Amino acid sequence: MNNILKTSARIAFVAAMALGTASCDDFLDLQPKDARVESNFYKTEADAMEALVSIYDVLQWNTVTGFHPTPMLMDIASDDAFAGGASRTDAPNIIEVDMHNIRTSNPEIQGLWKKHFIGIYRANLLLEKIEGVEASQEVKDRIIAETKFLRAHFYLDLVRTFENVPLVLNTLVNPDEYNQPQAAPKAVYNQIAKDLEEAIAKLPESTLRANQGRVTKWAAKALLARTYLFYNGVYGEQLQAGDVTVDAQRALNHLKDIINNSGHALLGNYADNFKKSGEYSQESVWEIAYSDLNPWYDWGYIQGGEGNIQPQMQGPRVVSPAIENYERGWSFAPATQSLYDAFEANDPRRDATLLIETELNGELDKGYQHTGYFSQKYTTSKDYKPGAGQLELNWGNNYRSVRYSDVLLMAAELSVKAGGGDAKQYLDMVRSRVGLPLVPATLDNILKERRVELALEGQRYWDLLRQGVTVADQKITVNGKRGPLYTGDQVDFNVTFKPATKGFFPIPQSEIAISNGLLKQNAGY
Repeated sequence: MNNILKTSARIAFVAAMALGTASCDDFLDLQPKDARVESNFYKTEADAMEALVSIYDVLQWNTVTGFHPTPMLMDIASDDAFAGGASRTDAPNIIEVDMHNIRTSNPEIQGLWKKHFIGIYRANLLLEKIEGVEASQEVKDRIIAETKFLRAHFYLDLVRTFENVPLVLNTLVNPDEYNQPQAAPKAVYNQIAKDLEEAIAKLPESTLRANQGRVTKWAAKALLARTYLFYNGVYGEQLQAGDVTVDAQRALNHLKDIINNSGHALLGNYADNFKKSGEYSQESVWEIAYSDLNPWYDWGYIQGGEGNIQPQMQGPRVVSPAIENYERGWSFAPATQSLYDAFEANDPRRDATLLIETELNGELDKGYQHTGYFSQKYTTSKDYKPGAGQLELNWGNNYRSVRYSDVLLMAAELSVKAGGGDAKQYLDMVRSRVGLPLVPATLDNILKERRVELALEGQRYWDLLRQGVTVADQKITVNGKRGPLYTGDQVDFNVTFKPATKGFFPIPQSEIAISNGLLKQNAGY
């Protein structure tokens, strides 16, 4: 995948040209600075592959406006992490997410919105152009399938974050098309399901490693099950993927296919999942790739590189990196005492998930909302230290978006809901891997297992929302509680969930303004 990512910047110009058709007449006589423009680009198989890579590239973007790694922001919105940072004034936009008091003008939230629609635009453009490409039908089918998966991926994160979003399935050519109304969430989720079902039929039955990081059939099946669980949990309905109804049994069948036929398996050592050597392992069903192979220095356009900003943001503020196993980070998303306490005392996943300040060799600068706990999964570990470029901008930690243990736990949950008898087998596999005693496969036990197994991987917030607003309020709202290593005023650790928002983020006010009021603000803002 790293080789594919190297070409992503080259296609950005071509994609941008499609947005330039409404520019002033004064510029129409200027000659293009690049010989490849949209009118002569989508011709060859190589062109189509570059366009596909440009869609993959957007998955990496965490700095479109501000700093907004999606997994990190979702952990901060949950009960697993606070905002953190250097001080109360370091990143107020991220603190708003933690406190569930988000301004409609919040730049980080605007960045999330823009990122996902850029990815959707690029996917729509390629889907429109692919038939004119000189390539075999087999190659075209594969590119179409990957593109539909990526569009579904962007839309799932977008609709789970904002709920009421426009559903755009074609490029918008004329200015009078630019303002699109918000679609009913049902229509968006059904389109996600349709894209994934269609992608599944054409994607390869391969591992990520063998497929060089490109999406596989197994990744699409897992993402469809994730989509079903969230949609059914929040809205209580089944998905309709064109003529195909995706209910609990169909989602479960997709997961069983992964379990029985994909070759994926749990790693023997849980901690190995998050080491550099663990990328594209047998446990990784889907990863978002990052790299330091294209050394980057430009702070003004961070997403132009291939680095992952999240490890830098979450790393501890060590005073003397030379004597530590970590480079100096920015101490965002410090983990909560609640998360620490959620692990059983002898659970090895706690050490693999949480870096405790007492484990450091030297001094530590304590930042805002200091809890004493940092992410061990996505951090400034010297195992991942960039080989070149600006240190902070070139971390190559791949994000493990779907692990096989997640597949097992989703299958366990769906087995309970569908009345199947395999739930305990799947739950037992996850607990046996870490040497914990077996427990009954109740829905409550499965959800508890999800919290500790997938902790600080960006899944907890979605899991809370799909259990209902009351559960989210009970878990996220905290007042007067602190851990033994907390530093700072108690008010900094008090969080109040806003049930009126149902946990969804506000539509950026800038988008409402340019739509002339066509877009409507979400409830609670």
